[in-house]
Amino acid sequence: MTFLMTRHLILLGGVFTLFASPASAQFWMPARTPEPVVSQPLSRPPEAATVRREKTGTAFFVDGAGAMLTARHAVEDCLRVVVAKEGRVVAARVVALSSRFDIALIKVPKTLGIAAVFPRNVTTSANDLLFVAAYDKLPETVSRGGTFANATVAPSFGGGEAGYLAIDSNVTFGASGAPVLDSRGLVEGVISRRTMINRVLAVGAAEAKAFLVGNGVRVEEDDRPQIAGNASRANRAASISARVTCLQN
Repeated sequence: MTFLMTRHLILLGGVFTLFASPASAQFWMPARTPEPVVSQPLSRPPEAATVRREKTGTAFFVDGAGAMLTARHAVEDCLRVVVAKEGRVVAARVVALSSRFDIALIKVPKTLGIAAVFPRNVTTSANDLLFVAAYDKLPETVSRGGTFANATVAPSFGGGEAGYLAIDSNVTFGASGAPVLDSRGLVEGVISRRTMINRVLAVGAAEAKAFLVGNGVRVEEDDRPQIAGNASRANRAASISARVTCLQN
């Protein structure tokens, strides 16, 4: 199983203060008025948590108030979570982690861009054309004129894939949590993990919507296209997505 997120190493130094004990008295010296003794605790002051590594994925906005959806494994066990989009960097908090699916709800102060729209009725079938990409890959794709589709719906194997949308895609690291868009620009899934060379699983739209509603998010739904027929889905993905970074110790 391959999680589609990147990892790096970073080190932060700590500063410690050592206290010297007072000099002992010399009995042959004339008596003096003793100087006041400043009490100094001998316990070491608490240290700031040290960040040793980070993992980076993708998240996307699901309402106009800063709620975002991403993969659970991209934001769990983090000291801090940071969202970055078009030069802006903001702190995020984890609101909820799904116990059933690889999905999580996070929150930033405000929506940067626009919110995603989900289909009212999920109607994907085998070989439907889809688009998915890590947020960090989108600027390059958009600069080249965008992309209509780069993935297709794959047949489901059932069993452990229940609730997931299987797609044929070469999407790579950093795509965990990215939205899967159909020809209308609607979100059909949330990228979770790769199971084979070109087989990727995404949490299905129905499961994603149920998770959001269960956590108090008002989901935007529509079956009408959100983009023109020949418009690039890469541009749509860029408008709703952002990079999410999990800082760990």
